[in-house]
Amino acid sequence: MTKMEISDKPRQGLLFQAFLLVFVISKAQLGVGVLGFQRVIFKFAGHDAWISVIVSGLAAHLSIWLMIRTLAYYDSADLFGIHYALFGKWVGRMLSLLFMTYFSFYVLTISRTYIEAVQSWIFPDFPTWLLMLIIITLIIYGLTGGIRVIIGMCLFGFGCWSVTTLFFYAAIRHAQWSFLLPIMEATPSQVLQGASKMPLTLAGFEIIFFLYPFIRDQQNANRYAQIGVLLSNLFYLFVMVISIVYYSQNQMPKTIWATFSFLKIIRFPFLERFEYIAIPLWMLILVCNLMLFTWVILRGMKRVFQQNQKRTLTVFCVILFACSFLFQKHGQVYKMNSILNSVSMYVIFLYPPLLFLWVKIVHAIKKRSVHR
Repeated sequence: MTKMEISDKPRQGLLFQAFLLVFVISKAQLGVGVLGFQRVIFKFAGHDAWISVIVSGLAAHLSIWLMIRTLAYYDSADLFGIHYALFGKWVGRMLSLLFMTYFSFYVLTISRTYIEAVQSWIFPDFPTWLLMLIIITLIIYGLTGGIRVIIGMCLFGFGCWSVTTLFFYAAIRHAQWSFLLPIMEATPSQVLQGASKMPLTLAGFEIIFFLYPFIRDQQNANRYAQIGVLLSNLFYLFVMVISIVYYSQNQMPKTIWATFSFLKIIRFPFLERFEYIAIPLWMLILVCNLMLFTWVILRGMKRVFQQNQKRTLTVFCVILFACSFLFQKHGQVYKMNSILNSVSMYVIFLYPPLLFLWVKIVHAIKKRSVHR
């Protein structure tokens, strides 16, 4: 096995401008979590759940700032290269493998949760394995074009997501704004408990750890990444506020798919059930995330273990398809989301500050040894 290069310098044709991070980061954060995150947070924070969304959003801004500051210490390196530089061959590869495992579980959870939504809302008897096969086919199709095609798909997904914001107009018309009062009724502990359920919903911006070497003007990366996170945070805050003023205090804890439930009140003369349009449209939004996270896995296997990407993609897709037979019940899907939420807490909020601190210590020691 050849020695791994710390710096990752892709050829010029693969580089993209930093302003595209606005669309890629915000798109990566908008996944299946938005379909029903309100219920879990409301359970802890009540009608102050919107404050929990703000708290977790501020933590996301701080976390991505630390990520980019960490990356700036190296010459066009990704997280795989930083692991190798800081922890050596074996520990570095083990940490990188853990991240690849995390993204693999992320892809599986997103896919299976979306299938659960389709089966709950449109086709209850639709075979899980068949819909998983369709999703895998879309992932393979996108990945054959490389990172620039995936970035383009994220732009398309961002456009589709922007259209979905119009769906909330009907809910706003029936809003009871008094449901937001009294403000700050929840204790700080309850607000933080609610915020602790947001990591799975907010996760996705950690993709900057792997996209950074592909950014042409890296000095602008932080600015545009922060704008991307801000757009996502504002959207989640908007959805949470609309949910609080639309559902009663007794309805919210019982509504599993709170966002999709808004679609019930949308009516057109030519279309009775609007979810037949909205849910397939949401697949186009989610598949961008699946392509992006699968690309990280393929990139990692190539960088860390020098494995052929086509072979890795084949093995990964076979495993993903096989897992569709293992998780069939709603309780299993809910458990997957709970586990991934806990893991995401460490990945996006705890690990970045620890890594940043360790990078500063290592560079301070090296700098002191040079001056001696």
